Amino acid sequence: IFREEFGLHQSKVYCFVHLSIQEHLAALYVHLTFIKEKRNVLKQSLNHLFFDNDDDVISYYSGYIKNFETLSDVHRSAVYQTLKSQTGHLDLFLRFLLGLSLESNQKLLHSLVTQTGSSSQNRDETVQYIKKKISEDLPPEKSINLFHCLNELGDDSLVEEIQQYLKSGTQSELSPSQWSALVFVLLTSAQDLEEFDLNKYFTPDKIRDE
Repeated sequence: IFREEFGLHQSKVYCFVHLSIQEHLAALYVHLTFIKEKRNVLKQSLNHLFFDNDDDVISYYSGYIKNFETLSDVHRSAVYQTLKSQTGHLDLFLRFLLGLSLESNQKLLHSLVTQTGSSSQNRDETVQYIKKKISEDLPPEKSINLFHCLNELGDDSLVEEIQQYLKSGTQSELSPSQWSALVFVLLTSAQDLEEFDLNKYFTPDKIRDE
């Protein structure tokens, strides 16, 4: 896990052999702190963020009033901070954090914590929040990461929707969330795509406008 190196003045220092290990441990810390202490360590960071719309203000202060009593509140704050990041350095952290909430992974943590914070309600609330964010006008790379997050939570409803659309052969303009789902499907498909007809996903009127 650690690699020994020599820093300034030839003193020994240790670093993670891969950054993903650090991100996983960070996610584990956030998750366990909430489960054991009912405390959201991401809360202080939220105080330094700016809000883009009233929904985010309401969502934040509602969580503040409740003191982040549910795991989905912690997840929402993590999603929000990840989307605000300009570097994408929280992307893997968010995936790890969401993955830790699954009941199957909770069993692996039994030696660290006796109680679990997983529930179908928490999961569903987190899934719906992520879907709401996907429907917004996000940069492609952020939308793709949110699809990976849904995958961590075991929800592939948007992906199934676009796959059914592709199989149907119908021609209609895609919504922003469907475009993101289409890109995710193309990036994660195990099959090589020999041809991609972009005209199938635009209405004739839209093509003329462009």
